[in-house]
Amino acid sequence: MAVGACCTEIQQTRVELVENYSKHLTHLLDVLFNVGALTEEDLSLIRGSAVKGERECMRALLDVLNGRGEESCRAFLYVLQSVRDDTTKPGQANRQKHLKKHKDILARQHSLVDYLSIRGHNLGQDEIWYLTDITFSRQAGYASPTQCRHESAAVGDAFRTQKDEICVFRDVYENLLSNLSSGVNMLSGVAGSGKTTVVRRLVREWAAETTSSKIVLSLSFRELNLITQEQSLQDLLSDHYIHLKPYLQELLSSNPTQFLLILDGLDEFCYPLNFEHTPKCSNPERAQPIQSIVVNLIKGNLLPGVSIFLTSRPHAVSKVPPVLVSQFYSLLGFSSAQQKQYFEQNCSSPEAAAAVWASVSSHKPLLLMCHIPAFCWIVSTALHDGGSCLCPDSVRAMPGEKGVIEEANQLNSSLESSEESSKPVTITEIYCCFVKSILLFHVQGRSEGSHHTRLQHAPHVLGEMQPILKNLGAMAFKGLLERRFIFESSDLSSFNLDSTKLSQVFLFEILKEDRASLTFEKGFHFIHTSVQEFLAALYYVFQSLSGSDPFLGLKLSTGWYLQSAFKQMASAFNKLCRPRRLFRRRIKKALCYGERHQSGHMDLFCRFVCGLLVPRTRLILNGFFPDGPKMHLLHCQSSPDPTPPFLLHLLHSQLQSSTLSSERQVNVCHCLYEAQDNGLSQRLQGWMKVISQQASGQSSSVNRDWSELAFLLQLSPDLQVLNLDAQGLDADGLRRLLPVLHLFSTLSLGQNPLGSEGASVLSLVLRNPDCRIQNLWVVATGLGCEGLKILVEALKENHTVTDLRMAINKIGDDGAGYLAELLRTNCTLTDIRLRDNLVTDKGAEVLMAALKENTTLEYLWMFDNKFTKDGVKKLKEFAKTRPNLDIKVCV
Repeated sequence: MAVGACCTEIQQTRVELVENYSKHLTHLLDVLFNVGALTEEDLSLIRGSAVKGERECMRALLDVLNGRGEESCRAFLYVLQSVRDDTTKPGQANRQKHLKKHKDILARQHSLVDYLSIRGHNLGQDEIWYLTDITFSRQAGYASPTQCRHESAAVGDAFRTQKDEICVFRDVYENLLSNLSSGVNMLSGVAGSGKTTVVRRLVREWAAETTSSKIVLSLSFRELNLITQEQSLQDLLSDHYIHLKPYLQELLSSNPTQFLLILDGLDEFCYPLNFEHTPKCSNPERAQPIQSIVVNLIKGNLLPGVSIFLTSRPHAVSKVPPVLVSQFYSLLGFSSAQQKQYFEQNCSSPEAAAAVWASVSSHKPLLLMCHIPAFCWIVSTALHDGGSCLCPDSVRAMPGEKGVIEEANQLNSSLESSEESSKPVTITEIYCCFVKSILLFHVQGRSEGSHHTRLQHAPHVLGEMQPILKNLGAMAFKGLLERRFIFESSDLSSFNLDSTKLSQVFLFEILKEDRASLTFEKGFHFIHTSVQEFLAALYYVFQSLSGSDPFLGLKLSTGWYLQSAFKQMASAFNKLCRPRRLFRRRIKKALCYGERHQSGHMDLFCRFVCGLLVPRTRLILNGFFPDGPKMHLLHCQSSPDPTPPFLLHLLHSQLQSSTLSSERQVNVCHCLYEAQDNGLSQRLQGWMKVISQQASGQSSSVNRDWSELAFLLQLSPDLQVLNLDAQGLDADGLRRLLPVLHLFSTLSLGQNPLGSEGASVLSLVLRNPDCRIQNLWVVATGLGCEGLKILVEALKENHTVTDLRMAINKIGDDGAGYLAELLRTNCTLTDIRLRDNLVTDKGAEVLMAALKENTTLEYLWMFDNKFTKDGVKKLKEFAKTRPNLDIKVCV
């Protein structure tokens, strides 16, 4: 007997019917019995399964209908449709009500907060316009370089040349919330660049929008760290969004593409992500470790089609394989125009904003750091209501770099009149003013009195807050050594920081749920990682100046420090060593920590330590540092140079170290700047003449330190062409320039003794994922055949260089063979100049054979090589077959 269409439909939808309509069984049985589709015997049989539950009864009903035939099945589907009509309308309305509630809850959870309430209130939804827009770059996938410097050192690089597509917040928002969006979108940005603000703004604008069909779910990796037991994705989301629990299962199973899942703070996730060996799981109801849930979500096994928005600091981006990332956004920060707009929106008056912007824009190190939005906030807080009042008139200001050429003529005169300005110009001075501003104007209970009165009482306030500030710095230093940025309540207790007003200002509180005990615990992090680094340096210098060991009492868990043994050694050592020598050893130890950590995470700490050793900088925090006999440790006589001579000697010896990496050498130059070394300014003047083409010749290269040029180039983001022709640059000098060489569109290094070692350094530059070099000119640099071979291997991986000029390098026919091998696969090079390179007819034959496969090269100039007349003739005849290739050659 043929099976009817209604019977077939019931069989095909059997699972759905049992899952969704078992709760309507009583109503279905009554109607079907009344219309004659079921008999009393059928009812008795079906209801006899009740002991096994409603679902088993529903299965029995479907079995009976299947046996009764097409008519009974048709009656069942007709009755079922009325049940659907009765339940769908109120169900949809109820679901929309819950989704509206979900939007309201997320909007409240992602409110935009001004930590110190400079404006006096939190930002509401109607004040989104108050936010300064921020600059992003967008690309398909990503390439993650090895991090060898503090992440803040790279903040201005992206504004030098815009290799990737530039976009703003609205572009990111529309892409993530579009119906076509799916897969993993990743946002990378340094600490304080605004990642969390982007997430908060995205959620709040989505909550206010009525047309978006996406449902946003937001989780932070801080919250996921607290899950220690296996759990299913469905239970995880149901626990987090209790108001969606009745509909979550249906939503997840029906259409995962309607979800945008935000996972904020990948760099804070404490569990390893193993994308190769994590078992595949596509069932959202199956329990598994939290790291497995994350892996299966990112790989698309769980909720296939869902849009995922991952945020991370740069060093953790590589946790996710590039092949799994469909769109990669970099948070570049504020452009110069956006910085100016930020100060206009966040200062108390247009006059105050103009004063702050004038100070920042005239000093390149400050301008560079202000690409980071959090640093703009710190600057506006430090200089709020007039920064000069916070900085004593005796504080010395270093000259700001105003441009590559202009500064060369103005630097000396600026140095002579440096006493005229009392504005903070070094990063250390800014942070000193920031701390002072918080203590005087933002600690609860200190709002009484006029601005001038509170400034007069500043030394008293700083002395009163000294113990708490010192303890806060000790905790910050301990966390920095352990690479820890989240602190527990027990950490605060161990440093006597429980519920102090000051710690509440510097620390941001987060609630951490302990799911095992169903309780909440408080967690804390500093309002910005650079604030933690500054307070750590403040504590270190304070202890050193006081004659105390900064490491005692920290109880480090890193294994670097055997406390009990060291205490005995330190006690004996203190008796034998003079206090000044001991002080210098401690400062050297601090700088050695920065040298030891090649990741660069101690770089900013070292800069702050050097800045705080300048007596005039410490005067900003007058009242905090110890007075009396211990101050003689600095041995700083009254002289035009305010920096302790031993510190400059220590930094210069580090700079000459052959074991220090190029990134650390550049950081030493930053330390010299913070230490206000007048000699650095004078040497930079010479370098400015070099890069502005006002000086040339190898005779002027004596006693040059190329790390200082790298430091200067970091502060010159408008410079696109780096011309160092005939400057006596060798392989070691080139290595010191490694941190900045990849940033230029044109790199001209002609007539320098680079050799094959220099080629090895250049190969590292060309392999850098952020390389932007288009024109590489290495004329007469002694590369030879071996050096060219090294360059060719790097150019096989490089996709930016279009113009290669390497005349007078004696590459010979073997070198021509290496170039031919490159041309067979390279689709980027359009111009190669090989004048006077000892290439013969044999090399020409190899090149012509390769050019038959290459269609992108447009210029090949080979004047003054060792070609015969016959060889020249062949080259010219070959050129006629390639009208788009200009071959220049002569006998």
